[in-house]
Amino acid sequence: MPRFDFIGNRRTWFIVSIVVLVVALGGFFLRGLNLGIDFTGGITYNLKFQKPVSVAQVRTVLDKQHVGDSVVQLLGTEAGKTSQSVLIETPSLSESARYALQGALSKDVGKYQTVSLNKVTGTFSGELVRAGILAVLIASLAIVLYMMVRFDLRFALTGVAAIFYDAIVTLGLVALIHFQISQNIVVAVLIIIGYSLNDRIIIFDRIRENMRLRKRGESLAELTNRSLNQTLARSIITAVVVIMAMLALLLFGGTTTQDLSAAILIGVTFGAYSSILFASPLWYIWVDSAERTSQAARRSPAKAR
Repeated sequence: MPRFDFIGNRRTWFIVSIVVLVVALGGFFLRGLNLGIDFTGGITYNLKFQKPVSVAQVRTVLDKQHVGDSVVQLLGTEAGKTSQSVLIETPSLSESARYALQGALSKDVGKYQTVSLNKVTGTFSGELVRAGILAVLIASLAIVLYMMVRFDLRFALTGVAAIFYDAIVTLGLVALIHFQISQNIVVAVLIIIGYSLNDRIIIFDRIRENMRLRKRGESLAELTNRSLNQTLARSIITAVVVIMAMLALLLFGGTTTQDLSAAILIGVTFGAYSSILFASPLWYIWVDSAERTSQAARRSPAKAR
């Protein structure tokens, strides 16, 4: 079993965590969230061309029609290749602008068949945002209650704090690289929350078990380090397997899954980091402070006598 001193180096890890958080928040304030049509409203075209086309060909037409902030994805093919099936997401357009865009695509790119055309209204996107915020709040409350029942309040609150850290870092770094925030990103954040919660429960369960069987004279720092070292291999192996799968999906899965795989890759990496080097040291500081206060209170009456 490895013998890393995680708790002894906790100040270093907290500094690293703060730096990463500042960079992620910089993504929010400097670039902002690049909201997709799921949140802002717009039109989604699923087109099937008679001949394979490239993203560059479609993008050129969109730029000429002054809708360059649209998203173009090739369906059923590897990234960087051509395809007959293309998914285009544009902001809301007037009927005349939509007809002009369709005519330009047919003329400059090639004849095509419209497989589907869907409009997302601002009202629907607003409801989606409110529902998403409500879902996160309800999920957070449920996590706190679950961890309070299974563990205690200190485990619950430090675990939820680390989960919010993972979510903020993921969204901030996604904003920094300017990926569009779509339903895929929302799904990725929920997957990350579930992964982080599972990882934290395993580590906290080992700490709780070791607390019950605490060796005589063993300090809380030694106990926490022992628990983290006992679960380290499992945490690293699980994270590496997920990261390898997401890298394969990112490199070879095509543009349709690029944002999903990138977000999960970021979230799982920092989720594994925060479980070991953020949540557990945070719990240690809280419990160690409580133990010191309790010991001081027991010594005070003895001195008085």
